[in-house]
Formats: sequence, C-alpha cells, structure tokens
Amino acid sequence: MLKPAEEQATIAILGDDPVIGRALVSLLASADYVARFFSEYPEGVAEPLGGARVALVLPASSSKRQEALMHLIKTTPATANLPVIELTTTPNENGQSIAVPWPCSIEELRRSIDETLQDS
Repeated sequence: MLKPAEEQATIAILGDDPVIGRALVSLLASADYVARFFSEYPEGVAEPLGGARVALVLPASSSKRQEALMHLIKTTPATANLPVIELTTTPNENGQSIAVPWPCSIEELRRSIDETLQDS
C-alpha cells in the first residue's frame, strides 16, 4: 500500500544514463518513494531538485563529471545539506556521500535510502 503523498520521501536521481535513471524512478515508485530523474543538475533554480530529501547519484561516464556533480550539490545553498547516496562501481572514500555498490538490489537501495533518511 502506498504512503500518502506527504509521507513519501522524494528522491532526486542524477546521472548520465536515462535508461537506468527512469528504471530507478519506476523501481523506487514501487517501493513507496517519489523519484525524479535529472540528467543534468538544474543550476539557477531556487529548488534545484524539487524538494528532494535524498540525492541518488548514478555512476558517471567520467570521474571528473562525478566530481563536478558532487561539487554542485554540495556548494549550492539549497542542496548543500542534502544527503547523497552515490551508486558506485569502484570503492569511494571521499566522505561526502554514502557509497552503495552498483549494481545492487532494490532492497539494498531502499535500505540505504531509509537509513539515510533516518540519519538526516
């Protein structure tokens, strides 16, 4: 049973791959989340990620692109304190986000999101 809209957590999915992004939107919707996919970080917008409570960052095509995206999230006032879960294909020790090995099951992803929401 779906939670009422005001109880559902909004998850912003950011990344290069629209197929994976849209698939995760559907999977997270089936897990009672409201998810939106962004292929680019929407700069210059008052609420760049639509009031998301967690940012889920897909593996990027390059490490420079990943670093630039993380920099935008952490230096934009509206998202500076937003918890970030980074799906990663390599170990990450940067300390700016929670790293979740990718690919992973929807259960593992949901557990990471729930833990992040509880900690924020």
